[in-house]
Amino acid sequence: MKTPVILLVDDENTIVNSLRGSLEDEGYIVLTASDGMKAMEIIKFQPVDIVFLDIWLPEMDGMTTLTAIKDFDSDIDVVMMTGHGTVNTAVQAVKQGAFDFLEKPFSLDTVINIIKKVTEKQKASTTAVQPEKPVDEEIVPDLTGETPAVLVIKEEIGQLATHNEHIFLQGELGSGKELIAWHIHAQSKKDAVSFIKINCSFYSPQELEVKLFGSHKSKEEASAKQGILQNTSDCTVFLEAVDALPVKLQKRITKSISSSKHKESGMRIIAATIKDPDDIVEAGVFQPELLECFSHTLRVPALRHRRSDIPLLLTFFISQFCEEYGFREKHLEDDAVEILVNYDWPGNVKEVKNLAEKLVVSVPTKNISAHDIPLSLRDDMQSSMARFYERYKSFEEAEAAWRKNYILYHLRKNDKDVKKTSKKLYIKEKNLKKYIKEYGIVFGREKKTRKRLQRTLKRSMVMSGRGLHSGDKTGLMLTPLPPNSGIIFGSISSGETIPADIDYVVSTDYATCLQSTNTVARTTEHFLAALHAYRITNLMIKINNEVPIMDGSAVDFCQIIEDAGIEEQDEELEEIVITDRYTVGDVNPKSKFVVVEPSEKFSIHYTLRYPKPIGVQEFTFVLDDEEVFKNEIAPARTFGFVKDIEALSQKGLADGGRLNNFILIDDEKIINTDLRFPDEFVRHKILDMMGDLYLLGRPIKGKITANMTGHGENATLVRMIRDNMHL
Repeated sequence: MKTPVILLVDDENTIVNSLRGSLEDEGYIVLTASDGMKAMEIIKFQPVDIVFLDIWLPEMDGMTTLTAIKDFDSDIDVVMMTGHGTVNTAVQAVKQGAFDFLEKPFSLDTVINIIKKVTEKQKASTTAVQPEKPVDEEIVPDLTGETPAVLVIKEEIGQLATHNEHIFLQGELGSGKELIAWHIHAQSKKDAVSFIKINCSFYSPQELEVKLFGSHKSKEEASAKQGILQNTSDCTVFLEAVDALPVKLQKRITKSISSSKHKESGMRIIAATIKDPDDIVEAGVFQPELLECFSHTLRVPALRHRRSDIPLLLTFFISQFCEEYGFREKHLEDDAVEILVNYDWPGNVKEVKNLAEKLVVSVPTKNISAHDIPLSLRDDMQSSMARFYERYKSFEEAEAAWRKNYILYHLRKNDKDVKKTSKKLYIKEKNLKKYIKEYGIVFGREKKTRKRLQRTLKRSMVMSGRGLHSGDKTGLMLTPLPPNSGIIFGSISSGETIPADIDYVVSTDYATCLQSTNTVARTTEHFLAALHAYRITNLMIKINNEVPIMDGSAVDFCQIIEDAGIEEQDEELEEIVITDRYTVGDVNPKSKFVVVEPSEKFSIHYTLRYPKPIGVQEFTFVLDDEEVFKNEIAPARTFGFVKDIEALSQKGLADGGRLNNFILIDDEKIINTDLRFPDEFVRHKILDMMGDLYLLGRPIKGKITANMTGHGENATLVRMIRDNMHL
């Protein structure tokens, strides 16, 4: 049996390099990839027998990669690699088709034993190799489509193929002119002779003249070159971009194809251009005498004028490329088809073909969803810019309309506050007022209350990191949810879920922990704070027991939300508006307390009182928008004291032994890092509080004043608000 090809997929270089070297010493062929997407690229173009696959990977997590591998080739054996605490997930992976799993750290002997088991299984299941099928001769692809416009073209092709007259094709770029020329050629008596294509825009006038009419013998050449139009054979010549021909050559072609010798040759010329033939004649770039040589003009419709053919074309090209690349059949989900049917396809059929190839190669799974459609295409479809541009008759009119809509958008976004909008747009207030008057923008007299909509992410995302307490490799898989679903944590292994709700809080020691039956979600506050700031109200967050701490702040969480994009949903969002004063604790500078009271905005004033090197720190944060949160609060990292680390260790926590995801302090100084803000500690307390408050599931309007509080007091305040306001 041949030497197995092994693929190692892990983003930890030390593990990959060590294991690769050891396996190569044993005589195995070893490939490596740092994430799921790169692994799939290798698998698609390189035979692989065994994959050792880590569960937590960037870009595409291990479970999704496992599904993609099995969708592509179910005969590839996959061994999951997992850290402590993710064994349940690995067991679930085995149920989904993985051969086995390894718990880190593992020995080389264990790996080799698994490889031997896999190779023995593969050897036992090997069947006789089937003989290869003979390769068919090249077949002209069918003209796909069932709309009346396509049916008319098919009928015309049949009629044109019965005679030998020259034909002129006109249609937009990529609309299928060459394919139609192929069909005319194939259905005529010329199907056994040459089809010669020349793109006139690719050559210089001198090169075109030689190509079409040949050249005389030179000193360097043994004989003269014969041109295509001098050939007397029975063939089809397809002249693409015929309007690019120089006038001199056009006249010579007219004379040539009008000659009796040419008529006797049986040569047919099919000319094509993206421009209207009457327009190019009128503009003086095309000779009317040459146009008269073409007895029939066939106009090819743009794809946007035959939208019902789009699903047929997509299905055809996807199937074609799956076969070409040796992939299993893939298909488009309904939400993806809906987007693509409504897209205007400026590149027509050629653009469909290019997109189909891209989707087949880049999407690792069997089903292609709306989230797999390139963002640029989705944005273009959603904004309908092609149709939008058609509304305006001049550049000035379009520019004025754009400027008006741009100003209106930002005025609405800023509660019609002219001063605030001018600041955001970096223009003078008096100039903004001038534009408002010029464009007739009128404000109603309604109260200054902005209707907010529920939000989710535009697409699914994956990120990986380490748990704060366990030190285990963990991660997040984020999935958009429909309106009124809420924020939900889910277990990647068991599939059980926990609502991000105060009723499920079971611990507030060092971090906020949720639990439901056998499912746990630890260290939730930083990610919930980011969701709070960006007003994400509907989202599934699959984890392995603990949200990754990343660098101890919420910066990475802000980034993944922005990378995914935010989708405003049809349902309105009802904010929690504080109408009374609620207090937890004794309002005294020497006591822990937190107070919330009515306010037009959400704000937190926090006072932190610690011995040096922290000292007394105060900070007031007003949540005007997500940018303020991202810049002022999100970068603040969690902090801890040496004595706390010892206490965590005694509880079996902090096993990771990592010091790069929080600020470590002893009695005199900060040990391991430089501060991002002089008052980073108090800012982080605000970050924690924003996360805990989002256990109410909705943004809040109210002013919060807090002194030396932690997760416990935050949870008490959340319960008090919920109970008193009957939420």
